[in-house]
Amino acid sequence: MIAGQPLTIETAAAPRAIQSGVAELARQATAWFVAAALTIYLGLSGGGYDIVVRSELGLVIWWLVLLGILIGILPRARIERPGWLALGLLTAFLLWNWIGLSWSKSHELTLASVCQISTYLGTLILGLCTVTRQTARPLLGGLAFGITLVCGLAVLSKLEPSLFPADGAASFYATPRLSYPFDYADGVGEFAALGIPLLLYAATSCRTIAARALAAAGLPLVLLCLALTVSRGGMLAAVIGVIAFVVLMPDRIPRLSTLAITALGIAVLMAALLHRAGLRDAISVAPAAERHSMLEFLVVVLVATAAAQAVVALLGRRLQRPRWLQVSRKQGRGISLGICGAVAVVVVVVIAGGSVGQMWHDFKQLNPSSHSNQYFRLLSLAGSHRYQYWQVAFKAFESAPLLGIGPGMFRFYWAQHQTIGEYVQNAHSLWFETLAETGLVGFLLVAGFFGSVVFGGIRRLLRDADAERRALVAAAVAGVAAFCGAAGFDWVWQIGVVPIVAMLLVAVTVAGLREPALPAASGPQARSAPIRRLSLAAACLPAIVVIVIPLASTIAVRKSEAAARTGHTTAALADANIAAKIEPGAASPRLQQALLLEQMGYVANARTAIAAALAREPDNAQLWLVASRIATEDGAARRALADYRRAKQLDPTNTIFGG
Repeated sequence: MIAGQPLTIETAAAPRAIQSGVAELARQATAWFVAAALTIYLGLSGGGYDIVVRSELGLVIWWLVLLGILIGILPRARIERPGWLALGLLTAFLLWNWIGLSWSKSHELTLASVCQISTYLGTLILGLCTVTRQTARPLLGGLAFGITLVCGLAVLSKLEPSLFPADGAASFYATPRLSYPFDYADGVGEFAALGIPLLLYAATSCRTIAARALAAAGLPLVLLCLALTVSRGGMLAAVIGVIAFVVLMPDRIPRLSTLAITALGIAVLMAALLHRAGLRDAISVAPAAERHSMLEFLVVVLVATAAAQAVVALLGRRLQRPRWLQVSRKQGRGISLGICGAVAVVVVVVIAGGSVGQMWHDFKQLNPSSHSNQYFRLLSLAGSHRYQYWQVAFKAFESAPLLGIGPGMFRFYWAQHQTIGEYVQNAHSLWFETLAETGLVGFLLVAGFFGSVVFGGIRRLLRDADAERRALVAAAVAGVAAFCGAAGFDWVWQIGVVPIVAMLLVAVTVAGLREPALPAASGPQARSAPIRRLSLAAACLPAIVVIVIPLASTIAVRKSEAAARTGHTTAALADANIAAKIEPGAASPRLQQALLLEQMGYVANARTAIAAALAREPDNAQLWLVASRIATEDGAARRALADYRRAKQLDPTNTIFGG
């Protein structure tokens, strides 16, 4: 109140309006920061593939949900019918995997799968509880920034490797393809592909010209990262994401200029890259001159792209669009249908021309033909063993069509039935692996989850009259579609950062995008709120438990292994015993006990420990080999031979058996 002026409703409401505005800015900043932090942390932690990294983050997410519910600050957004449907399907998929413990031949691997899904479910719930119309935009911006930063560091690791000292861990395999920071080139490429629709949205929808320019500059950087991975799965995901973006985005004509600028920028970068054979194909560090000149090219292209996008944005604000470029919503739907029709015509022509049979024949080939220029692999349709992975996965499905062979069991089934002599843990396809491990029920649940999200998002786009909401949803649906394409071609479901980004995009797609929900001040709803909060909080506890158990057991086993490497066998055995108590159904603690007892000379005790491990994981050939060695040391030659033969039956192509 100002001296000499009466207090009015307007003057009293002004501080509340300012306070509300500050609170809203804080929520937007939090949404941006959390999305960016999750992406960057997991991206730079090996992609979140490691169970410890992924599970620790899962615990943080679930505790945020639990405490938010108990305190009453969650949910901030009302979960509507599409959100409940998606949440129900993913929860059912988690429960089905959990039930799979009853027929799985590895309690440990199945519980690890449940733990993984629990982390993704927690991410989805946190997103559904917090995404509103005000926070959806900064959340997408945070994801775009996080992906761009990780991709930028990946590119820099190729151009300035001295800034990234080796951590002592050997790479899984030597390749000229960019694999940092996941140590898996295809995973990096498919991760980069998720960022393309988000950056296109930011470059054409951000409120400030500076933000649009920066987002546009990120596009050539992310595309260069994708190009350096030479990932055909990443290319497929990127194409799906861009097509979905163009088809679904409202008012797409002004956005085509951004696509043109991006295409020009990446064309210049690719010409520069292909001209530098040392940088393009070197497995070791490329020549310094090529690396440094490529970095200079990159900086120039990024600056030029940002400047061009800024000019386009300024012209878009100051110039009126010609009438012939003004497209109504009805005309826009017609254009979308036309694009879909053109794609369908191309598919029909390819099928009618007999090309599909030849393409399928090429896909069955093990590897692309070798060439001095690694980018020639992009012209090959050879499946890089994927046909063989999927063939064995389908065979596993046929052996148990309803229930599946058990979550996490593909690696053992593959070892027993494959013919190409390769060690593989995953089927390189979420859809085939789910079909094999969880049967038709699990497949329908996970396919129904993503299908309901994509088609529900498209349905919403057709019905919503708000152009801003449609643009948000279109960008999110395009990202989810890109993920589905990548998941069909690779094991990105196990690379934690990729599904977590996808879950946040799902939350944006199915969220109501309304104003934040406010708690009722009085009445029956207010009186029942504590009971409802306690019920929701109680529902979170099982999801936390299934993360804690395998996480704590894994940490204890790794602590035991570290102690054993330093010669502290007694402490190592104590840690292995702790791991066995934490997860009684796990085989790894028993294997560790057996190895330590064998090392200490207690062969009879080691035989008991390895027998306990075999009882928990009877299809693991490694355990049978250890059992054979321990039986030999114990003087039980007949038992040792039987164990050796069993190991060979379970993994006949292993080189240790001359396979």
